[in-house]
Amino acid sequence: MRDEYIKRGEVLPTIFPAGSNNPMGLYALYLGRNYAIHGTNSNFGIGLRVTRGCIRLRPKDIEFLFKAVPVGTRVQFINEPIKSTVESNGMQYLEIHNPLSYDKEKNHQNASLFAHLKKKVQSILIDDSNIDYKIVNEALKNRSGIPINITPNLLKTKNK
Repeated sequence: MRDEYIKRGEVLPTIFPAGSNNPMGLYALYLGRNYAIHGTNSNFGIGLRVTRGCIRLRPKDIEFLFKAVPVGTRVQFINEPIKSTVESNGMQYLEIHNPLSYDKEKNHQNASLFAHLKKKVQSILIDDSNIDYKIVNEALKNRSGIPINITPNLLKTKNK
């Protein structure tokens, strides 16, 4: 979080007072001394790798987690650049990040990385005629880290 303020040229106060303007939000779960799972007063950075280790959640999500998780609960981080889920309504979502080991400066790896991620995506997607593979390929190319609906035609079919 400190680096984000420095990059924006803002002076980082020694102490942030509690309240809605606190960049960590109203709740935080500390992971040792240096890292936390916390809320935020800005939607920027939620779900993205923009800090030096903290994890930002939406205010309602961290409030729920804060109240539900007992102190001392074991936390495990999983380095998985591709995530997929199927909602109860049948909609399928896909989220793709660059792998942690990805180096943007080494463009020669880009084609092989794309092929590797594409193969991995194909192995986890449900074989379904409702999947829009044009959207899947765009997600593979962009790797934004934002969940996207890859079954938009299913929504159109259900709304008829």
